[in-house]
Amino acid sequence: MRSPLVLAVDVGTLSARAGLFTPDGRCVATRQAPFRLLRPAEHHAVYRMGEIWAAVGASVRDALAAEPGAAARVAGLAFDATSSLALTAAGAPPLDGEADVVCWMDHRGEAEALEIDRTGHRFLDHVGGAVSPETNLPKLLWLKRHRPEAWARLTAARDLCDELAFRATEIDRHSVCGLACKWPYLPNEAEPWCRDLLDALGLDDLTRLGTLAAAPAHVGAVHGPLCEEAARHLGLPPGLPVAVGLIDAEAGALGVLGRDCRTRLNRVLPMIAGTSTSFMPFAPDPRHVPGVWGPFKDAVFPGLWMHEAGQSLSGAALDAVLAHHPASPGPPTPERHAAAAAAVLARLDAEGPAFAARRHVVPDWLGNRAPLGDGRVRALLTGIGEETSERSFLEAYYATARALALQTRHIREHLNRHGYAIDTVALAGGHRHNPLLMRLYRDALGCTLVVGAAAEPVLLGTAMVAATAAGLVPDLFAALDAMAPEQAALTPDPAWARAHERAYRTYLTLFEVRNAVERDALCAEADLADDHG
Repeated sequence: MRSPLVLAVDVGTLSARAGLFTPDGRCVATRQAPFRLLRPAEHHAVYRMGEIWAAVGASVRDALAAEPGAAARVAGLAFDATSSLALTAAGAPPLDGEADVVCWMDHRGEAEALEIDRTGHRFLDHVGGAVSPETNLPKLLWLKRHRPEAWARLTAARDLCDELAFRATEIDRHSVCGLACKWPYLPNEAEPWCRDLLDALGLDDLTRLGTLAAAPAHVGAVHGPLCEEAARHLGLPPGLPVAVGLIDAEAGALGVLGRDCRTRLNRVLPMIAGTSTSFMPFAPDPRHVPGVWGPFKDAVFPGLWMHEAGQSLSGAALDAVLAHHPASPGPPTPERHAAAAAAVLARLDAEGPAFAARRHVVPDWLGNRAPLGDGRVRALLTGIGEETSERSFLEAYYATARALALQTRHIREHLNRHGYAIDTVALAGGHRHNPLLMRLYRDALGCTLVVGAAAEPVLLGTAMVAATAAGLVPDLFAALDAMAPEQAALTPDPAWARAHERAYRTYLTLFEVRNAVERDALCAEADLADDHG
């Protein structure tokens, strides 16, 4: 009899991916299917859940078809997804564009996030002192105030990973991962929901939605058996165990932590870098780090605490250079990114640190997740000229990529000032396929960079969750020991140490200058409001 398989499904920003894995972590097949991201208004980003579920079905069926006889061998299924918010309503879809999922990058709730910050509630100690508009509470508060008719029709609100498990099982449960990281929910307290905060905001009716008031389940537990309808949609036998899922960044953290990680958790910084970047350190005790989301208890490992720092736009920032620079060869594609990275590396090899020496970026195009924790701030760029030559395009591409690496160092050092001892960054995600980013992460972080051999670390982390739910391993740490691949440490090039140290000092200076500009702008806005008051 052939060995069992586990099935992992990763729902990202623009596509669903399915992967089949053996119990020792080997990936035997992956397939992908796209879905649309809709932009009905400025700062709004939404999906239609039907399109996401169709893409999930297509990717799973195609992955199963790639491995003959795979469907009968699948022992368990798990989902991860972006931290998007799925809404169920009576009647018409509750969002503009006939949509029913709010994308993670939707920033419609910026004013509501500031209002939540002004409450001074103890919940803020678990989100770095300020609520991000990318989390669920500001989005739901916006919906209740700006779309009261839609709010009145809501019957459920779920993190996207939980919505996927619900569709697969017809059982409505929530994961601790989603609730702890994206809601005013503190698993360490006897009454986890911050009901006094909800009352103060006029959201006392929030927990009426679906099963939000019920106790959530830990990542890797069994959410329920695969139902008949979902089994037909996915091409799988009904009844197989579907795991309690998790957010994609947390899945990526599992995929890069490596074997025997229990004793190294305080020193390793999982970095999941794609459209955005998330950093997910774990600790045995709660630590309050200004400007960093968390601490979140039980978010992945029961009994452990997790922080999440990040960059809202990282890979998307390089996309923007290709999309908008006057000398760009065209819209972003993998081939154009590869060509731009190769051209920049050739310039660096020829010119050394003199290339783009006046170009610097503070890379906060969609606010700063960490270490500032302010969704209002924006990027700062220096050295901009007429911007019509190929060289100016390559300089912009390089300066943006370098800024992402320097901000990663900034975040690591900020975490270390508040209780961590991080000396290793473990990288997963699409940035691994950009040779320019890989060289910068290797040389500019000021610590060891490790990269696992897994081609699909986010899917691998989700496969570990599926294996745990299927009973192939007793817990997530055992899944890591059984399924994590070997890791390779990349050695920095000492010839670039001085140049990157100089660039980092410049970055820190510009970071403070930008913050001062933002403070002045806020004062000017306040003065204008007073004049019109």
